[in-house]
Amino acid sequence: MDSYSEKLKARNTNTVIPSPPSPNPLATHSPPSGDDSSPPVTTPLNSEPAAAATITLHDIESQHPYFSTSPGPATWKEEQMDLGKLCHCFRAETWQDHGDDPDCGCSIMTLLCCASAGRVGNMIVLQQTLKNDEPRLLCVLGPFWPVLVFITWPLHIGVSGYTLHRLIELGAAWHVVAVWAGLTLCLFTALYKVSTTDPGILPRYVEQPDSSWRWNSQANTYRPTGAVYDQECGVVVEGFDHVCPWTGTAIGAKNMSWFQTFVGSVFFMIIVDIALCSGAFT
Repeated sequence: MDSYSEKLKARNTNTVIPSPPSPNPLATHSPPSGDDSSPPVTTPLNSEPAAAATITLHDIESQHPYFSTSPGPATWKEEQMDLGKLCHCFRAETWQDHGDDPDCGCSIMTLLCCASAGRVGNMIVLQQTLKNDEPRLLCVLGPFWPVLVFITWPLHIGVSGYTLHRLIELGAAWHVVAVWAGLTLCLFTALYKVSTTDPGILPRYVEQPDSSWRWNSQANTYRPTGAVYDQECGVVVEGFDHVCPWTGTAIGAKNMSWFQTFVGSVFFMIIVDIALCSGAFT
C-alpha cells in the first residue's frame, strides 16, 4: 500500500497510531514534564495490533496529526463550539493570570472569522497540498493575523498612497514614479511572503532520528537543535527566531529571508518616501 499513512509509519520506524474509535484500547505512559524526557510509550493491551486508518488531506490535523503541534482541538470549528474557549481569559479561574493577554483579541477574531479554514496548532492554513504523499503548507497565517490585516497593511498602503499623491501633485517625472512603484511593489511582495509562508513547521517525530534530537513534551515530538516549540503558534518551528506581531506570524528557517527583505525594504522606503514627499528628484 503506497499511501500517506504507510509513509508516515515508515518515517517513524513503523510506529502505528490507531484512530480513536479503534476497538483495541491503548495504554499510554506519559513522560515527566521537560524537554529532555523520553516520549510516551504506547503498548497494545491485546495480542492483535490495531490497523492504521487511511489518512486524507482533510484529517491531517485530527486523528493522525502529521505536524508537531500541541494537543488541543483539531479544527477551529471544534474550538468555536465551546464558547468557553473563545479566549482562555474568559475563564474565571484564569482571569487573574491571563486577563490582559495581548493575543486575546486575535484568538477571538480567528474563531469568528476563520472557522472554516484549516488548522495546524494556532496557525491558520489557507492553502495546502500533498507532495509525495506528504502535506505541504502553501499559505499559512500566524495567530496575530489581525495585526497584519488591520494595522500593518493599512499603514503601508496609506503611506504609499500619500507618497503617490505627492508625486503626482509635484509633477514628478514618469521614470521617478516608475522606480518608486517598483520599490514599493518589492516591499509589498516581501510583506505578503513573510506573512503567508510556512515558517518551518516540523513534522511529528515519535522516534529519535538522531542522538542530537531532544524530546519536546509540549508537542509530543522529537526536535532538532535550533527548533523551538512556540506557545503562541502552538507548533515546533525549525530555526525559530521570534514571533513578529507586525507580520502576524513566527519567523523561522523558511521565511527568514523574506523577513530580512521586508525589514530592509521598510527602512529603505521610509527614506525614499520622505525624500520624494519633500520634493527631491522632481
